[in-house]
Amino acid sequence: MATTWRSTLRRFPDPRPLHHPHRCSYYLRLVLLISLAFFLMEVAGVKARVSSEGCLQRERDALLLFKAAIKDPSARLSSWRAQGDDCCAWTGVVCHNRTGSVLVAELNLGNPNVDQSNWKEYSLRGELLHPSLLSLSHLQSLNLSFNDFEATQIPPLVGSLHRLRYLDLTGSNFGGTIPPHLGNLTNLRYLDLYDYRYPYSATVSNVVHSLDWLSGLSSLIHLDMSLFDLSAASHNWLSAVNMLSSLQQLYLYHCKISNLPLSLNFPLNLTSLTTLDLNRNNFNSSFPNWLWNLTSLSSLYLGNSGIRGTLPTQIGNLIGLTDLDLSSNLLSADRFPDVIMNLSSLSTLWLDSCSLSGPIPSELGNLTALNAISLSHNSLPGPVPIEIWKLVDLYELDLSFNSLEREITEFHLSNNLTFLDLSYNKINGTLPLASLESLTKLNFLNLGSNRLEGLIPHLPPNLNFLDLSNNAFSGLPLPSNVCNSYKLERLDISNNQIDGEIPQCWQNNSLLEYINLGNNMFFGEIPNSLGNLIGLKFLHLNNNNLKGHLPSSLQTCTQLLVVDLSDNKFSGNIPLWIGQSWHYLGILRLRSNMFDGNIDPQLGYLRNLQIIDLANNKLFGPIPHSFGNFSKMISTSTQSFDLFGEILIEFREVPWMFNENITVVTKGDQLTFSSILYLVKSIDLSNNDLTDEIPEELGYLVGLYNLNLSRNYFIGKIPDSIGRMSSLETLDLSFNNLSGAIPQGLSLLNALNHLNLSYNNLSGNIPSGNQLQTLDDASIYIDNPYLCGDLVNKSCYTNATSEEYAMLSPMLSIYLSMTLGYFVGLWSVFVLLLFKKKWRYSYFKKIDEIYDKVDVSVKIGLNRTVNG
Repeated sequence: MATTWRSTLRRFPDPRPLHHPHRCSYYLRLVLLISLAFFLMEVAGVKARVSSEGCLQRERDALLLFKAAIKDPSARLSSWRAQGDDCCAWTGVVCHNRTGSVLVAELNLGNPNVDQSNWKEYSLRGELLHPSLLSLSHLQSLNLSFNDFEATQIPPLVGSLHRLRYLDLTGSNFGGTIPPHLGNLTNLRYLDLYDYRYPYSATVSNVVHSLDWLSGLSSLIHLDMSLFDLSAASHNWLSAVNMLSSLQQLYLYHCKISNLPLSLNFPLNLTSLTTLDLNRNNFNSSFPNWLWNLTSLSSLYLGNSGIRGTLPTQIGNLIGLTDLDLSSNLLSADRFPDVIMNLSSLSTLWLDSCSLSGPIPSELGNLTALNAISLSHNSLPGPVPIEIWKLVDLYELDLSFNSLEREITEFHLSNNLTFLDLSYNKINGTLPLASLESLTKLNFLNLGSNRLEGLIPHLPPNLNFLDLSNNAFSGLPLPSNVCNSYKLERLDISNNQIDGEIPQCWQNNSLLEYINLGNNMFFGEIPNSLGNLIGLKFLHLNNNNLKGHLPSSLQTCTQLLVVDLSDNKFSGNIPLWIGQSWHYLGILRLRSNMFDGNIDPQLGYLRNLQIIDLANNKLFGPIPHSFGNFSKMISTSTQSFDLFGEILIEFREVPWMFNENITVVTKGDQLTFSSILYLVKSIDLSNNDLTDEIPEELGYLVGLYNLNLSRNYFIGKIPDSIGRMSSLETLDLSFNNLSGAIPQGLSLLNALNHLNLSYNNLSGNIPSGNQLQTLDDASIYIDNPYLCGDLVNKSCYTNATSEEYAMLSPMLSIYLSMTLGYFVGLWSVFVLLLFKKKWRYSYFKKIDEIYDKVDVSVKIGLNRTVNG
């Protein structure tokens, strides 16, 4: 868990934890930049003033040309004006005090985490390394980080900025290869090309075929090429880097490097190296011998890089090591590595997912400088040693996904903790009632999936994240300080035994995005105060005993993406305002309640909806034709560019934020989707009282995977348009009153693997061909008396088409019924006359009377004819 957290939060400077290597790198950049600024100020004699003569006209014109060549959507360069301005006073420009030459161009996006979903709206875009920059002949620092090159290549002209000492192109969306001309920057001390992309992607896009150009950067002390594809340069990457004898920080995170030499055939020049980040590469190697000769190392990151074997005792040579990440590697150790105890300066230790077993050694508490420990996803049993909790500087502890036991006592809790994750263990007992509330620094608490019970105590006041799910908590629902919190962002107490009403104490909180109270025993109505949570995106109240109508106050929660209120006792109409207010909604689950009335056509205008489940209610009337408007179900694309899809993809990479999962009834079973939830598209209206014909517009939903309309009262034909639903995998129309032929288009649905048309009045030949040939279970068509074909053991008219047979079958039924009725009536009269003597005499007497009348009439008529 910690590895995922570290790698996926490597996005912007500020969100990283204080001890994180790449946040440390960020601060190091600031230190270097500030040092450079002071150096420039010293050289130029700057006394915090601008040259009285102003900037050079030539360089001023060059900056204006640069501005004209790029796009500046947020007007960040609005101070760069052509009329009568000194360019040394422009935003991001620093000049020499005496000569007026431009020395620094600080054009980066200052705070990219203002809004991670749209930060590029504030970026400079276009030809960011414009030829006009060559006119800045004294430029020593250029920062274009977190702008947008629009996937264009870094131009070779950058190699002509010979005085550059600082170059930062972090996260600027450049493409292609790195020009070897960068090797001409012999004065360069800081180079950051970290290929950050948003939304986060684990793939690398820019390929580097050779690192030979590095040999020209003899002054370099900082190099970051993270997320570049260096696989083609794997054979000699180390020898190329080894030429940089002044190098202090090297970041090659996730670069697809496969070669890690165990020994060297050249002298090791990296004696000044303090930080080495080789996280997430493909070494498939044991620990190299030369690594332990880097005695200046303070930070070593080898997480998730295919390192295997025993941790050598030589690691003790790194006496200054403060940060060690060996996570997600296969360490050969039956127990916790003892050699770790020799690293007395260690402050952060990450050994998660290292196949460790055996108890956590109490000697770990002797490393008194430790402030962050992650041992998650191992097989560590027993209690957490008391010595760990005595580490007074410890502020982060992640022991999740182990086999830890025992209770959490009040003595265990350190007041300095900010991050505590003990989820997925076997910890039992009750939570200490007094000491939890006193942890005023704690902002992340995850105790989910343990064996905790009893009441939920008052919780720390500054929590951002709280997960107590999958335990056995019971009693009153929530302490008041939880719903009164202005800082809480995520709350999950699902899958417990908590009863009572949901409290009415929710305050105005724009930060709270996720609430999951599902699978408990809450009763009563949804409190109106939930409408105060205007930033809410995920609301799970499923599987409780809640009742009543949905409060209208919820329509103020306009940011909702997922609403799951299934398996409760809600009643009344589905509110009209859902379709009018929840514009971003992607998932709506109201199944297994007591909703009635018509389905409001306004629901069809929730264009982002991709799962709608209204099954097992008392809804009646037709399916609205507007259901053909669901844009996400119309699209067959697997890429999600809307807010809902981006958030699900983003947090799939950060599972500790929340593990969003939804159950969908499909293929005759209940399936739970989590990691691919953003791909699922489903409509389930089964087991209601819906009537009329199935609208043709449903056939527009060519991206739909699951359609369940079973157990209703639909009439008419199956729409031909269903044959165009090319993505459809599951179709259930059983237990309706559908008639006519099965559309031949169903045989064209190549993705279809589950079909149920049973218990209808369908007729004609069962179509064959393509996917339908694989669906050979006769129960698919059971109780459709007028269907014919091999699967139902009934022959069809050989010269009749399926449609003709479908028309003929009801006509034959009518004629057969008339004939049968005639004979039944005739025999009924005969039997009555046979056994009722009085009726028989009366019948024949009446026959005689009729006969006499007819005979007399005939004779009179003949006489008149003859005499006439």
